[in-house]
Amino acid sequence: MHIKIGTLTIELSFPLVAAMTAVIICDSSMSVTICFIAAIIHEAGHLLALWKYGSFPKRIRLTLFDIAIIDRNKPLRSLKKELVVVLAGVTVNIIAAVLCYILSKLFPCTFLQSLFAANITLAVFNSLPVDSLDGGQAVFLLLCEKMDIRRAMSVLDIISFIILIPIGCLGFLVLLRSKYNFTLLLTAIYLTALILIRKSGDIFVEMHNKYGKVKD
Repeated sequence: MHIKIGTLTIELSFPLVAAMTAVIICDSSMSVTICFIAAIIHEAGHLLALWKYGSFPKRIRLTLFDIAIIDRNKPLRSLKKELVVVLAGVTVNIIAAVLCYILSKLFPCTFLQSLFAANITLAVFNSLPVDSLDGGQAVFLLLCEKMDIRRAMSVLDIISFIILIPIGCLGFLVLLRSKYNFTLLLTAIYLTALILIRKSGDIFVEMHNKYGKVKD
């Protein structure tokens, strides 16, 4: 599904649309809806930073597991500007959490308290120095200032696994104790899979460049 807003095209995958429809119908506690609002706030932070630097994207792709902002001007920005863009989502989540906390004290409301928790959780999670997360992208940019891209990526991979292994173990313990809460474990597996898929792609490209096209 494609939604056109001015020069911006938003692509929605069918699984996402189906999941959103199911959430609207079944999510009586609004917990999933609140998490989705926090995610939208996060991405709005990135978009605001891109707009500030005159790089507002022309296409955004939303899938069930990812929100991808197609940014063609990324290579043209300085390190400082790129760090601002990368960390803008986390920053806006923190600002939103502070506002929700203040408002929840003035006007006690379960919705505001839940939105506060969702924004804080998303900010902390995305700050982790793990590949595919904002914190990991920030670390990668800083590493690239000190070493070549390939070595920076290798260092980031090591840091990512050091972070993801205990998270995965914690997620497994949470699953054993709760018998149903597999969110943390699934997240750790998903992020690990992204790293392994990317590395396998890098290996294939290296073999392709070294030995030529793979023959059937």
